[in-house]
Amino acid sequence: ILILFFLFFNYENWENGNNINKLNKEEIIDNILGKELNYEAIVKVDIYSNKNNNEYKLKIIENSQIQKLEMLNENEQLIIENSKGKLTLKNTKLNLEKIYEKYVPITNNCLFLTSLKKETNDGKIEKVEENEKIIIKLKIKNFSKYIKFKELYLNKKSGLPEKLIVKSSSGQIIACIKYINIEMK
Repeated sequence: ILILFFLFFNYENWENGNNINKLNKEEIIDNILGKELNYEAIVKVDIYSNKNNNEYKLKIIENSQIQKLEMLNENEQLIIENSKGKLTLKNTKLNLEKIYEKYVPITNNCLFLTSLKKETNDGKIEKVEENEKIIIKLKIKNFSKYIKFKELYLNKKSGLPEKLIVKSSSGQIIACIKYINIEMK
């Protein structure tokens, strides 16, 4: 009986292919919002406006030392880098570079996951589980008069972000950021 009891409660660790660490919803959310992030991601960003839609493919690098956006589109070769309060804009196609000292606003850019961490302290959070997704819904205070809501979709199995939707005060989608490939370090 003791052996059967032991096998029953350790089933998921004994079965082949079912030995993935299972994190609960709060642990997954805490991994994204509760600690210092260090990641590299390839994202597809769709920007919606009244008249047209624009699509960009970006490489994002973020850690405690640097925030970097690199456009991967053929026509646009732009790198935006914030390191130690210094903002650097580089156009590699035209070989131009501009540096701004003591520049803070890029850290509030909604493309970076750390912006969510700051906003969870200011706004209201709703956490929802749907199918294999965990959705963090934020109502944001004082970020921008145009951006009022954000929804971050996390994969329940891997715990990684899949997409981030940014909405206006009327609920209209302003931007959709899809994480094609993300590597947490």
